[in-house]
Formats: sequence, C-alpha cells, structure tokens
Amino acid sequence: MRTGPTFVASTRSYQVTVERDPSLAELAQRALAGDGAALDDLLRALEPLVVRTTRLVVGSGSWAAEDAAQEALLDVARGIATLRDPEAVQAWALRIATTRAIKVARRERLNALEQPAIPGPELHADPGDARAAALKDAFDELPPRLRATAVLRLHVGLSESETAQVLDCAVGTVKSNLHDARIRLTHVLAERGFAPVVPLKRLEESA
Repeated sequence: MRTGPTFVASTRSYQVTVERDPSLAELAQRALAGDGAALDDLLRALEPLVVRTTRLVVGSGSWAAEDAAQEALLDVARGIATLRDPEAVQAWALRIATTRAIKVARRERLNALEQPAIPGPELHADPGDARAAALKDAFDELPPRLRATAVLRLHVGLSESETAQVLDCAVGTVKSNLHDARIRLTHVLAERGFAPVVPLKRLEESA
C-alpha cells in the first residue's frame, strides 16, 4: 500500500500549461486509476524535469540537492491521488518539486548561517570557469523563493502567470522576485569583478 502524500494540493484552480504531453496525460490517468506500472513510467518520464528543477533551486552539486530531488520524486508518487487534471501533470509535478526544493533550500540556508564557512585552498582557474563558478555561487546565495522564481521563469520557461500559479503567489510577486534576483546576481558578480549577469543557461550546465 502506498503511503499518503506529503504534498497538500492548493484549493486554487490549477491552469498551468507546461508543454502538455498527451502520452503523459494518459499515463497520469492510468496511474490515478491505480495502475502501478503506469505510475512507474510516469515517474521515469517526469524525473528529468523534477530532478533538474529541484537541483537548481536547492543548489546543484550538493548532497542536499540530490536528496531533495529524490524526495520530490517520492512526493510526486505519493501525491498522485491529488492530481486533478491529468493533462496538467507536468505543471502539477513542478509545483510539488518546487515546494520540496524551497523547503530544503531554506533549511540549508539556515544551516549555513549557523556554521562558519571554512575557506578552501586558493586555486587559479580559467577566467571563463571562474565567472561560471562565481555565477553559480551568487545564484546559490539567493533567498530560496527568488531562486525558485528564477528557475521556473528562466530555466523551465514558464510564463509569469504560470510561475505565479506554481508558486501560489501573485503575478506582481513573480515580477518583483525576478527583478530582485537579477539585481542581486549583478551586484554580487560586480563585486567579484565580473560583467553583468548572463542568462540562467550557464547554471544549467552544472545541474
């Protein structure tokens, strides 16, 4: 018997449209009907999107990010009964993944504040690599909510309205969060001697 969902669905209307895939909708419908094999196939199909999104929000390259990605997949499996619209299964999974990722990212942020940083050895890296590393560090330092907004808008490619529905907030909040994220990234990179921030595509390479 499958355990109950760890994700509690919002009572709001859920109209996000993320590249709706008829084959995924069919798998989701069968999974809702109790087809275990369909649920396994659905999870395999959703895994790249869920894992990549979770890693970027938590901070790719960390054990916490890997654990969060697996936990997000479990949340999707356990919460399948809360799916109301099989055709919106990708957007539904994104919301679950983002909810889990923000929770873990906040926990990691608190842990980092409580533990003093241990400086590592000084390395002389290629300027391009150094800039990419600085961008990733700056991105990982963003508050989790801003990080999630940037990932959904710039990496996943959701519209402002879709991002607002996934994050359960107003469109104006999405605009404000993304603007704030860009300002913070630009400021941190400028402090480290690099040009203004580039698109999030650079971050995807390390996820």
